[in-house]
Amino acid sequence: MKKFFVTAVMMMAASLAFAGDLKVAHVFSDHAVMQRETSVPVWGWGTPGAKVSVTTSWDGKTVSTSVSSDGAWRVKVTTAQAGGSHTITVKSGKETVEVKDIAFGEVWVCSGQSNMEMPMQGYGFQEIEGFRNHLMESHEFASRVRVFNIKADTTHVAQLDVETVWEYTEPNAFCNTSAVGYMFAKRLAQNLDVPVGIISNAWGGSRIEPWMSQEAVEGAGLTDDELTFVKSLKEHANRWPNSIATCWNGRMLPVAGYPVKGFIWYQGCSNIGQACYDKLQTAMVKLWRETWGCGDVPFIFALLAPYEHGDVDGRWRPQFVRTQMNALKTTPNSYAVCTETIGKKETVHPPYKQEVADMMAMRAFSCAYGQQSGITLDYPEPKSIEYLEDGRVRIKFTNVWSNLMSICARDIRGFELAGEDRVFHLADAYVDWDGETVYVKCDSVAKPVAVRYSFRNWMDPNLQTSYGIPVPPFRTDDWNL
Repeated sequence: MKKFFVTAVMMMAASLAFAGDLKVAHVFSDHAVMQRETSVPVWGWGTPGAKVSVTTSWDGKTVSTSVSSDGAWRVKVTTAQAGGSHTITVKSGKETVEVKDIAFGEVWVCSGQSNMEMPMQGYGFQEIEGFRNHLMESHEFASRVRVFNIKADTTHVAQLDVETVWEYTEPNAFCNTSAVGYMFAKRLAQNLDVPVGIISNAWGGSRIEPWMSQEAVEGAGLTDDELTFVKSLKEHANRWPNSIATCWNGRMLPVAGYPVKGFIWYQGCSNIGQACYDKLQTAMVKLWRETWGCGDVPFIFALLAPYEHGDVDGRWRPQFVRTQMNALKTTPNSYAVCTETIGKKETVHPPYKQEVADMMAMRAFSCAYGQQSGITLDYPEPKSIEYLEDGRVRIKFTNVWSNLMSICARDIRGFELAGEDRVFHLADAYVDWDGETVYVKCDSVAKPVAVRYSFRNWMDPNLQTSYGIPVPPFRTDDWNL
C-alpha cells in the first residue's frame, strides 16, 4: 500500500507539472491510428478547474469535462469503422488544440530488445533480408502503416507523456521503423484492408525487468534469491536498461490505456540463464493488460533463435527457450512463435525478420481476427518416443498435420543420441512417409536412452512443418549436461 501511495504521489506531482496551457498527450498527434469501433480515452492537461470539451468530426459529438486539481483531464469517445481522415478538436476557454488526419484501424504494441528494435535499414554490417523490396513498396503503404516510434530515456520516475508523434512510414520513417513491427503491420494491412498503427517501443539489450513495475516484479512469485538478484540490477551509463521499471516508467506508462488489439514481444537474450524468466514474463503481461484495461488481448512472443552465444556447444540457449515456452502455461491467450530454423551462427540478429513477422501475423489472424482457423499454427512437439531394438528412436509429433519435413528434403540436422554413458553424439534422422514420425539413429550409440533436438546454442537445425513452423528444441533427459 505504501508503494502504491508513493507512486500515486509521484504521478500527481508529474501531472501538476503539466498543468497550465491546454495539451493533449502526444499519442493523440496528427496521423494517429486509433482502434476502430471501440471506446477510446482521450487525455491531456490544462488549468485546474477549467472546462474542456472534445468534439469528434466523425460523429459530430462533443464530450465535456473539467480539469482535475492535479491538472489532468480525460474523456472517452467512440470510434467508427476503419478508414477515414478524422479530426479531434479540444477546447478550453480561448485555447484550441486540433488533432488531424486520424485513421481508424488496428493498433498493436511492438516491444522487446534489439531483435524487435532492429530497423528496416538494419544495423551496421547486419542487414534485413528483403529490405529493398519493402523499400520499393513503402510509398504504397506509407499511410496504411503508421508508427509511433518511442525513443524516450529510462527513468526511475513515472512519466505522463513522451516526445513522440505518429508518422507515415514513408522512406525515412520506414528505414528507422522496427523491421518485425513493420512487416507484421504490413501483413495486417494487406489482409484486413484497414490502416494499421504500431506503437514501436523496444530497446536493444534491455532486460525484461525494466519493462515492469516494482510491484509486478515483487508479485511474480520469485524465490528470495531470485528477487534479491533482480533488485540488485542497476543502470549503467551508455549501456542498455537493467533496473526494474526504468522502461516501464519512461516508455510504457505514457501510452498505457491507449486501446490496442494486442502485443508482440521479442526479447530474452539479456536474460539468458534466468530460470525464473517465465514468471517474470507472466507478471509483465498481467501488468500490461491490467494497466491498459484491455482484458486478455493477444500476447505473441518470439522464442530465441539459435546463435553461438560464445560457445556453439553450450546448452544455455535451448534451456532458456524451454523456459520461455513455460510462460504459455501461465498466460492466457499467449502464443509463442518458434525461430529455430532461422538463426545465424555469426549474429544474434538474424536477418530473416519476415519469417518472424509472418508467424506473428498468422497468430494474430487466428486469435484476434478469426481467420485461418483450419490451419494448425502450434509448433510441433513430441507426443511419443520409442527406443527400438535395432538402435533407432521413433518419435511421433503433434501439430504436424501429416506434413513434417526438413528444409533440405530428408537430411535432418540437430538430433543427438546418448546411451547409458550419458555422452551425446550427433545422429542421423529422417521423416517417415506418414509425415508425423521421425526416426533417429547413430552408429556410435548402440542402445540409446536419451534423445535431444537442437539442444546446443548452434546446431543449424532444419526440422519444420511444410508451411514453415519450426520444431523447438527438446530433450528427453534431465541430466545436468
